[in-house]
Amino acid sequence: MKDSLFKQLLHSAEGYAVLNSGGQLTKEYKPDTVLQKENEYIIMECDAGTSRKGYLGAMLKAARFLIKEKNGILILVIKEKPNTTVKQIAEHLREYLAWLKPLTNLRVVYLIETAKYCPDKIPLKLLSSEFEKCAITIKAEI
Repeated sequence: MKDSLFKQLLHSAEGYAVLNSGGQLTKEYKPDTVLQKENEYIIMECDAGTSRKGYLGAMLKAARFLIKEKNGILILVIKEKPNTTVKQIAEHLREYLAWLKPLTNLRVVYLIETAKYCPDKIPLKLLSSEFEKCAITIKAEI
């Protein structure tokens, strides 16, 4: 899915409002979509690439943003390819999230395949039971 289309979708989560779609969140950080509820953030990135470094970079940027009073999660919406599956990316990121845990308030990273997140061009409600069933969840275990 192209970035421009992803940013136009009606992303929603109970109690959250869309803060921005593609705009600058902080200096040099423009996630695809951000939802906010007080000091809680849902940061979303959609990527069709196959670079594990790209997904790690997205997680590092979210972790850097989610410090001090800011808490939140990251959702990576991924177009699977034979050499880049949601499961492979989740396993790759798991140890990095554990390593980052003392430095950030990034609690959870969800990875979901594009077609599962947006069947029939209508995105799932974020954090709903259907979303949780379709996504892979990685949490920082200490």
